[in-house]
Amino acid sequence: MIALTAFPPNWLTAQVSIHASIGARYSTTLVKDSVVVPIELQPTFAPVVQLSVRDAFPGPWTGDATLDVSHAGLDRRESGSTVSAGSVTNVALLLGLRRRLGHGVAAHLGIGGLIYSASEPGVFNHGSGGPMPLVSLSGAYAPPIAASHGLELSAQYDLHRFITPALRSVGFNRARPVHRLAIALSARVLGR
Repeated sequence: MIALTAFPPNWLTAQVSIHASIGARYSTTLVKDSVVVPIELQPTFAPVVQLSVRDAFPGPWTGDATLDVSHAGLDRRESGSTVSAGSVTNVALLLGLRRRLGHGVAAHLGIGGLIYSASEPGVFNHGSGGPMPLVSLSGAYAPPIAASHGLELSAQYDLHRFITPALRSVGFNRARPVHRLAIALSARVLGR
């Protein structure tokens, strides 16, 4: 109550902004094995939705917290054929720093955690194993007319290592790096 009295709501919204993004994501293979024939488990292209809260610091820096959610099908590839293996939802929370580089261009670095939730057990038979550390790099571009309306186009790359308790129980002892690439359109929904 004291904070709200000392800092009126119009001052708070001048510093903090909320952004919503929608786009598509590509992910590399989660599991790859070759006992008799090569087997791969890979998410399909997925829609991605992000909600970010940004706080402007003095100068060109902005701090942010981003909730990132995507839902993809899982394809199992074996002997030249592809079979659906259910679906998976990814939820990530990222904390990051964003820097304006000029001419409508910005760069972002974030770290956080990612959790998988699957529709069918398979490699998630004993759960997902908890949050997986995630590192993210992204770039954004907002042409002058779009920037005045709070719109920007972004490309995000992130990396995490994937392993589950079920994979460990069958002999996988090393986490596999998973690379993800997302293209999204972002709009400011509150603040400036």
